[in-house]
Amino acid sequence: MKKSILFFAAIAIAMVSCKNETANTESVAAAETAAITETAPAKEGSGKVTLQCGSQTLVVDGKCGGVTTTGEMIVAVQDKDIPAKVFTISFNTKDYPESGKTYTIKKSDFMSEDKKPDTDIYVAFSQITEKMQADWSSDDASGTLQFTTSGNEIKCKFSGIKLQPSEMYNKGEFNGTGIASGEMTFYKN
Repeated sequence: MKKSILFFAAIAIAMVSCKNETANTESVAAAETAAITETAPAKEGSGKVTLQCGSQTLVVDGKCGGVTTTGEMIVAVQDKDIPAKVFTISFNTKDYPESGKTYTIKKSDFMSEDKKPDTDIYVAFSQITEKMQADWSSDDASGTLQFTTSGNEIKCKFSGIKLQPSEMYNKGEFNGTGIASGEMTFYKN
């Protein structure tokens, strides 16, 4: 009988504790949601990027936007027909690109702990379908990009950006250097 009473007492204490934690979690979530909704979402941008690899041409044509994650800004164009076909530009800063500032395309080095200049960017093109996966990423000789801004609107045009194939995923004709060109428009929050 004592065991039953102790068991029910433990359950009652746990239920009260869970109720308090749930109330606290709900109030924190409500506060975070309120903070997010105070910032108006950015207008949806668009972009079109072409990657030429051998006789193959891949095109990402769709919505474009920027997001800050782990302290870095990432701008992406996602294809409207194949959501897993994406072109990305990753920055070493959480700030949006600045008009007239020259950004140098570098080889991605996520493992390095060294502080990198905020003008270094990393470019990638990826396509994943049921039949194949192919990825290309920038090297240290790919060139530069310049952005133009007008208010909250940011535009970028580029051509002749060389991207190296993934040794792990790219097979056959996709296992060659890709040349990316295109344009994108996206908006600040």
